[in-house]
Amino acid sequence: MIYNYKKYLQFLAAEYNILYLGNESIDAYNNVASYFMTAAKRALNQNELEHIALTLFKHKINLVIIDAKDNNEISIDFYKAIYSYNQDISILLIFDPKEYKKLFDIVPFVDITVSYPVEEHLFYKRLFTVLSTSYALKSIGRRDIVLNHKNVKEDALDKFFDTYEGSSLFISVDLNEMVIALNSGDLSPKLFESIAEKIDEVGDIFSKTDHTASITPIYKELSYFIRELDLTKIKPENLKGFNYLSQILNDVSVYLLDMFVDRIFKDVYVFEHSLKSNISFLKNTLLDIEEVESELEFF
Repeated sequence: MIYNYKKYLQFLAAEYNILYLGNESIDAYNNVASYFMTAAKRALNQNELEHIALTLFKHKINLVIIDAKDNNEISIDFYKAIYSYNQDISILLIFDPKEYKKLFDIVPFVDITVSYPVEEHLFYKRLFTVLSTSYALKSIGRRDIVLNHKNVKEDALDKFFDTYEGSSLFISVDLNEMVIALNSGDLSPKLFESIAEKIDEVGDIFSKTDHTASITPIYKELSYFIRELDLTKIKPENLKGFNYLSQILNDVSVYLLDMFVDRIFKDVYVFEHSLKSNISFLKNTLLDIEEVESELEFF
């Protein structure tokens, strides 16, 4: 699967302050600079080098891009100055691979690199990678882990969370976009197939641990129903059922973020009951099946 990392960057970059060090910023950076909380740019020259600590302090910089290009020697000086100021500032280095030997003192030590000619998709992927690392560290540092300890070892859950945190973040973003599409009236077969595939991905993740495996058949049931749904047989007055589908997808998205990103592990059986009830309500509404009056449940 090829991810659109540029699309996902905006969800990570909003909490970070970035500094671009280079005489002319590349187009790929210019396209995403607005995603950051603040984005500063400085030239690679001696005057800026002498004031780099002030720049980092003033803008509360979390991430620095050093565009070495033809400025190899002073790029090394900037790296050393930044590292001396704060070792926790992430550094992405853009350099000409032909000049690797001249930058040998720093290339192995920066957080991530991109080489000329810069390929945009790779640049976004590398930028996403370094931001994800920072995000994970910040998240771990500020979260209070809430766990249901019934027959589950904490270290096993932590490993499960760590393994699927990135995948769950991607899926949550995709589900949010699908909710937007549904709410805008998109009832295309392509959208429904994408929804079914994404629900299957969620089910596969939950099947990886005994503590959540009981939910997997429910996700599989939902994805099967979506794939087999004949839109031509739905009465116009029952199309409101798709509003319930968008709410269910939003609920799944929130649950993924709670569990895998914020590590707030809510009672899985409560969510399971809620999901089963809501799927039943969805089916009955779309297929015009009479049922005992009830309300849609959300976790």
